[in-house]
Amino acid sequence: MKIKQLIIATLLTLVSVSSFAKETRYISDDVAIYMHSGPGTQYRIIGTVKAGEAVTYLQTNAGSNFTQIITSKDKTAWIDGKSLSRQVSLKVRTPKLQAELVKTKAALAKISSKNTAAIAKLTDANRDVLAEKEAGIAAQANNIASLTAENSALTEEAVRLREENEQLSTRLDTKEEDEQHRFIILGALILAAGLIAGLIIPSIRFRRKKNNGWD
Repeated sequence: MKIKQLIIATLLTLVSVSSFAKETRYISDDVAIYMHSGPGTQYRIIGTVKAGEAVTYLQTNAGSNFTQIITSKDKTAWIDGKSLSRQVSLKVRTPKLQAELVKTKAALAKISSKNTAAIAKLTDANRDVLAEKEAGIAAQANNIASLTAENSALTEEAVRLREENEQLSTRLDTKEEDEQHRFIILGALILAAGLIAGLIIPSIRFRRKKNNGWD
């Protein structure tokens, strides 16, 4: 009877295998999982499968919840369905995650180094620009000081020239007044001489006539 049941179960398994699509699944994070020859613990153990190993899913027995798989060594067996997962085992993912973490840290360190170099370069450039601006400001300050001194000198020269001009104007006015006084005095002298001559000349002529016997 048991042989007939085993034959029937085997035939049903073959039919089920042909009717279900194969799917890759993963052994969960137990240390090791026993593989059985049939869908239950009453079937003999035919080996173990390591945690995290990828296997090919064939089917699940609804009564026992055992799952039929094909291992990486192409061995067909049944295991407890609770030990099977659709996701990669944490035991397998951890090294990959650690490797990705190391790679990410290296990339971040590289980016940080580039950013530090870029910031240092910008700082140097800003320092050079600032020094150039400070030099320009100092040159402008020197030019302003020079122009201020020159302007002060020109202002003093203008004041001096104005004072000299005023002095010359005063002298010119005084000279013109002196010339006017001289002209007035000269005119007065000429007028006086004319008056005197006008009085003396007729008197001289009169005396000459008288001396010539005109009396």
